[in-house]
Amino acid sequence: MLARIKAVCLHSVTMAWSYCIAVTGVLASVIDDLADALGDPGVKDQISAAIGDAKATGRILLVISVVTIIARLRTLRRKDQCG
Repeated sequence: MLARIKAVCLHSVTMAWSYCIAVTGVLASVIDDLADALGDPGVKDQISAAIGDAKATGRILLVISVVTIIARLRTLRRKDQCG
């Protein structure tokens, strides 16, 4: 299992961290809709009190994750080309 995770992350902790940030961003983006679907409007208020606008926070985390993944893939490619 750990070998599969390492292979997906290209043996890079930075890539693994970026994937974690992306998953957190997606969860933050959909948590409001999920709370409404489950019938708990209090969750929405609690999340707003803790992090502010959940959708904006989720989108920001996704952008950070995408930029980090692109930068890391670029450096991995450069390392492969150098030998």
